[in-house]
Amino acid sequence: MIENRQDVVAGLLFYALFAAGTLCAADWRVQSNIPYHVYGHAAATLQGKIHLLGGDHTSNWEKPSAAHQVYDPVADKWEKKADLPLALAWEMVSVYKDRIYVFGGAYYQPGQGITSSDRAWVYDPATDKWSGIRNLPQVRMNGFAANVGRFIYISLGYNRQGPKDQDVKENYKSTYRYDPERDAYTRVADAPITGCYVASGPYQGKVYAVPGSYAEQGWHKGYQLADGAIVYDPGSDHWAKIDAPRVMKRVFFLTQCSSSAIDAAGRLWVVGGMGEDHVRTVVTEYLDIKKAVFVRGPDIAFGRCCGGGGIVGGNTLSVMGGFVDGPDLGNAAIPIWTLDTTKLK
Repeated sequence: MIENRQDVVAGLLFYALFAAGTLCAADWRVQSNIPYHVYGHAAATLQGKIHLLGGDHTSNWEKPSAAHQVYDPVADKWEKKADLPLALAWEMVSVYKDRIYVFGGAYYQPGQGITSSDRAWVYDPATDKWSGIRNLPQVRMNGFAANVGRFIYISLGYNRQGPKDQDVKENYKSTYRYDPERDAYTRVADAPITGCYVASGPYQGKVYAVPGSYAEQGWHKGYQLADGAIVYDPGSDHWAKIDAPRVMKRVFFLTQCSSSAIDAAGRLWVVGGMGEDHVRTVVTEYLDIKKAVFVRGPDIAFGRCCGGGGIVGGNTLSVMGGFVDGPDLGNAAIPIWTLDTTKLK
């Protein structure tokens, strides 16, 4: 649902400018509107569709949602599926054997506020039902999860126990391997850095991650904006740093909390976000995994942050939710934007 008239005006303005050819982001396509606007949601790619899971309410970051919205980028249509068992935001998500696994995240605890969770679930699209699985060994939000082989790897993120800056108790390097067949966790090698607001994914048997910040310190203190990337090799249980400079350091990517932001060509996408000046950016870049360099991609039309998305079919990147620059800095981003990564020059 659309929250207010301003959202409608912003959406129509975007459509009009894009259709008129006055925007520089000609490689991006404007698609249908998100039915229920959220930000800080997880996004899982499954069977050619993107499942948007939870997320914070537009006007209140302490009000997570249980909404389960599914987007088909080919048909450009939305459908509603079974809600999450718990209203969540900033959760970690992965896909294994055509099922979606959700780990941790943030929920609202009365009397305390936003609280990191250790709960975990699996979603079966054949039955449209959620089932509980073994809890995470640590409460955790805003990290990432990635599937390689028969395991899911969960890393980075932090423990928040309330809405204030000082309520972040620990930023994590710890990494766990989850076995879906045994419903069991095993601690593996720690990541070389802490990190959050992560664009990530599996590629050729390894896990790649691009964190936005080294630590969650809170808006008023500013962020330790991260550079480079990290890679984990499950075969050797070893992490390594990729010391490639970013095109732009920032947080609140539009590809954070995704099951995979890596396309078939081995490009890990970082879209939009917010830089050191606290201004939303139009900059898109990707880590070229094979060359170990960051490359600037086609800009998005307006500065946008805090949403989510992912890759469908190996080459279609979709981003949705979050906020877009406009007359009101809290302006909800209503249209979906997609990019065919095979058409890059």
